[in-house]
Amino acid sequence: MIRKGKYAIHNGSEYSFSLLEDKSIRLISKYADLSQGFKHLDENIYIKNVSVEEVENLFKINSKAIYKGELFPASEESKTGKVLLVTTNTELAKRMGFEQTDKYMYSKSVEWDEVKIIEERKPYTLD
Repeated sequence: MIRKGKYAIHNGSEYSFSLLEDKSIRLISKYADLSQGFKHLDENIYIKNVSVEEVENLFKINSKAIYKGELFPASEESKTGKVLLVTTNTELAKRMGFEQTDKYMYSKSVEWDEVKIIEERKPYTLD
């Protein structure tokens, strides 16, 4: 799984979150954390609203992949489950066998065992 977006640590577990209008935080989980006070929202979505003081840490995750010694932004393709790599570097794209998908964008789908996923974590502030 390739993670991107805003995350919070609550009771020792990491959850994606969204900021609510009253500056509280909505934790989002794909698992049945009903014992932790989560409520079932949709098919595989559970939520819990907490105050900022109830979370240990807020941060943003941006995932990248190392492919053949080069670093690329990465995401997971929903249809194939493969890793989608993108670049705007024409020379690098040609050398690595990427296909042009837009005027300045190149992409390539690769298998999970061809890449190493790296999560870049940066602090997230509510300011």
